[in-house]
Amino acid sequence: MRNGVLVSTRTALAGATGNALVMGVAEVSTPLGWVLLPGLLGVSTRPRVAALISAWAAVLLAASVVVPVVPGHRAEPWALGVSVASLAAVPLLAWARRRREDRAVARVPAPRDVAVFTMPAGTGRAALAVCRAPGEVAAAVPLRRGGLRVLLGMAHGATLARPEHTRALESAFRDEALRGGGSLPGIAGALDDLVRDIAPGGYLAATLVEVSPEGRVTLLRCGGPDATAHAGDGTRPVGLPDAGPLGLTGTATSVAEAPARARRLALAPAAGPHRPTEEALRAPRAADAVVALTRRPGDRRRTGPALVVDLPPDPPA
Repeated sequence: MRNGVLVSTRTALAGATGNALVMGVAEVSTPLGWVLLPGLLGVSTRPRVAALISAWAAVLLAASVVVPVVPGHRAEPWALGVSVASLAAVPLLAWARRRREDRAVARVPAPRDVAVFTMPAGTGRAALAVCRAPGEVAAAVPLRRGGLRVLLGMAHGATLARPEHTRALESAFRDEALRGGGSLPGIAGALDDLVRDIAPGGYLAATLVEVSPEGRVTLLRCGGPDATAHAGDGTRPVGLPDAGPLGLTGTATSVAEAPARARRLALAPAAGPHRPTEEALRAPRAADAVVALTRRPGDRRRTGPALVVDLPPDPPA
């Protein structure tokens, strides 16, 4: 499960083009002025798109030299060499960034009918299971210093449950989750608007989860599954307040915190106080627990998505 990119292809190409126009009109001839913005845009997107942006920026740069309608990039060999080397490095830097992100989210072995991904979650680890049943919506976004944001839900309505629309919801969540200063209510509000735009008659029953770098877990329930907490004294539902599904009711303005003593937190359509969840939450690994949560009692089919967050014990005082 790949992370969302910070800049879209269209935005990056438009930015590179606008930068070239501004540099030409302003008669800026230094390599830094022509290369800096395309380089920043390229590093903030996928490696293939970064290569496209670099190539387009090089074309604009060459055009400013060959057809000097307005003063453009310097034609001296040293200046051209600096710009070419800088643009060539952009795809490599984007590739290195993507490699770091991919190492943070790893797919682990699991049964054929479920995909399981593990990732850092504050001071612990988390596992996300996706069965790709109709209407499933699931996305995980690792943040800086080990933070994590996760969306789990089910899209209801023939239009909203289409694969292209569930993917659009996941992509929108990734984009919003990566925005600096964003909050769970803010993300829920953006998803609520998108649901209403895509399918006015549909709705998304979802729960949003955030794990801080220090391991504090906050949740926002919008018609989605409740959380189940496991600690040394047993397993019990968290009892999250429910603001109602996205697309049907106004979004919540406050979040709830997971119990401080919880050492494992689970969210899944099958989550609850019944025996399978008790057994799942006692599994040695989060990946094993999340696979067990996708199996409903008495039903051979799997239903997702499901999330398990393992939090280590508090350090001794």
